[in-house]
Amino acid sequence: MPCNKATDMHVLTVELTIKPENLADFLQELRQFSRYIVQQEADCLRFEIFQDDDDPCRILLLEGWSSRRHLEEVQLQRAYYQPYFARVQSMFAAERLLRHWQALPLEQG
Repeated sequence: MPCNKATDMHVLTVELTIKPENLADFLQELRQFSRYIVQQEADCLRFEIFQDDDDPCRILLLEGWSSRRHLEEVQLQRAYYQPYFARVQSMFAAERLLRHWQALPLEQG
């Protein structure tokens, strides 16, 4: 797909800070959860996990979805989110920071 087609997707970034003593367990939970989403959800167009080079307890999720509406009204309401958050909520050292992004075309017009 050409790069300029990125405007067709809604991007969500999630910044996480994890307690150091929970990092390994959290990453295991996150990887398992993320694989499930990528395999099961056709509206998930992209899902990447990044770890801060300078602070390994800082994690960034970059997610691409078919639309913000789908993400908020359908995806985030799925039943499997509740058990996941119940398992990982206590591992967070700070509140999650969610940001929604709209892609801009490379060329104006």
